[in-house]
Amino acid sequence: MISITDESLDCKLLQINRILDNRGWFQVAFNIDELKNLPFQGVCQLNHSMTELAGTVRGLNYQEEPFEQAKVIRCVKGSLYSIGGDLRKNSPTFGKWCGYELDAESGNLMYIPRGYAHGFIVYEDGTELEYLTDNVYSKEHAKSVRYDDPDIGIDWTHGGKIKILKDVLSEKNKNAMWLKEIG
Repeated sequence: MISITDESLDCKLLQINRILDNRGWFQVAFNIDELKNLPFQGVCQLNHSMTELAGTVRGLNYQEEPFEQAKVIRCVKGSLYSIGGDLRKNSPTFGKWCGYELDAESGNLMYIPRGYAHGFIVYEDGTELEYLTDNVYSKEHAKSVRYDDPDIGIDWTHGGKIKILKDVLSEKNKNAMWLKEIG
């Protein structure tokens, strides 16, 4: 894997090397030894989601201590714009975000550290996402920040590439907190 980092934040785009031949291609999707080079504390879960409609936003979701999660994300079908938002109160980049396009064709991954919220918007109907987490899911510690919070200012359309389906949100995301409410 080759890591490309937005130097202002701790999220990383991990580019995958594919071996091509007349049959198709082969890649190592996840290598545990390479994940150890990140602040990733071991794989606890592999989550898989499918989103029906292009323009659907999921997130910004995170878990509070002691169930914070780092994530390694990949798109296994379709394409999406994946966002990591820094929610660490004492961080100089608190409230800042970065995003990377992920698609099944490239196989690239995104690393999101603990203390960050994650969200994404899908570009294609039926897009599927898989992600490894380094801590288990806890319903009691699962929280959301408003995807449209002006204090964060995420361009979910990614420069007009996609229109947001604002009426297709989970109840958790509809009732999410504002950044200034995070305690």
